[in-house]
Amino acid sequence: MSNKERAADYVMGVLSEAERAAVERDASVDPALAAEIARIEAQLAPLLLDAPEVEPPPHLFARIKERIAADARGEGPAGSHTVRAAAGAWEPLCPGVARKLLWHDRARGRVTFLIRAEPGAEFPAHDHDADEAAYVLSGDLSFDDLTLHPGDYHLARPGVRHPVGRTRSGCMLLVTAAA
Repeated sequence: MSNKERAADYVMGVLSEAERAAVERDASVDPALAAEIARIEAQLAPLLLDAPEVEPPPHLFARIKERIAADARGEGPAGSHTVRAAAGAWEPLCPGVARKLLWHDRARGRVTFLIRAEPGAEFPAHDHDADEAAYVLSGDLSFDDLTLHPGDYHLARPGVRHPVGRTRSGCMLLVTAAA
C-alpha cells in the first residue's frame, strides 16, 4: 500500500487501532508519510468546520469496511461472485486441455468453468447425465462435421454422447454443467 493510501486511510479513520498505531509509528520515521498525512488533514480541515456532528446509523462503519474488503478481494456487489481473469488455477484435464473453475453451486449441483485447449488438442468422447452448455469465446471446436466458432453456443442434452472434440487453432470455452 502506498504512502498516499495509508495516509488517506489513517486520516479518514478506516484503520483498526493496531493499523493506526503502525501508521503513526511509521510516520515518526518517514517524513514523506508524515507530510502526506498533514497534507490530507489540511485539505479536509475546512470540511470539518461546516459539517454538523451526526451519529451514523448502527453497523454502518462495519458495512463500509466489509465493502472495502470485498472490493480489495475483487468481489462485486453483495450477493454476487466475481473471478478476475488472473485469479484461479488451471487444472489439466487431458493433454493440451485445462479447466478453470469459476463457480460451483453445490446446492443445485452445477458448475461454471472455462476450458482452454491448445492448438491440435482433443477432448475425449463423453456422455451427459444433465445439460451441458458451452459458449465458444475464442478459437474453434469440432465434433465430427459440426464446427463451432467464437460466439457459437452448443447445448448437449442428457443422454447425448459427445464424440471426440478437436480444435485446430486452440479454443477457450465457457461451460456450465452438472457438478
